[in-house]
Amino acid sequence: MTGAVDYDYWSGDRPSGDLAKHAALYRDYVVPFAEKTTFLNPGDEVVPGIRAIGAFGHTPGHLGFDIESGGKRLVFWGDCAHHQVASLARPDWHCVFDVDKEQAAKTRARMFDMAAADRVAVSGFHMPFPSLGYVERRKDGGYRWLAHSYQLKV
Repeated sequence: MTGAVDYDYWSGDRPSGDLAKHAALYRDYVVPFAEKTTFLNPGDEVVPGIRAIGAFGHTPGHLGFDIESGGKRLVFWGDCAHHQVASLARPDWHCVFDVDKEQAAKTRARMFDMAAADRVAVSGFHMPFPSLGYVERRKDGGYRWLAHSYQLKV
């Protein structure tokens, strides 16, 4: 499974500059499996309890996932945030790694707001070990990462 929007972008000839190298690799290693691939759009269900969330910006079709099981929920936001302090404190700041910087900033604000409002657990790349936590709204308009405790039960 892969995102339909990202597939269309990376398999085409639109990426230029440094991104052209990534697109060439994508065409070499992913496109040959297109007939065996299921293409996802925001809102699509991967399997019962796992639904794709549009998180466009880092890549044109970047997806996150809303995961629910046994009455518990976790949001996996992938590369929505690039730093556990700076990205959350200032979601409007641009990151060199985002393909569509304006859209990525809008996505960060929307995802952080949803995570804080819903008080849902979050997992994402670039967050400190154990890469699980919560998002809290700050009074200055930014957000703060609250790492989940990883204490083991002995």
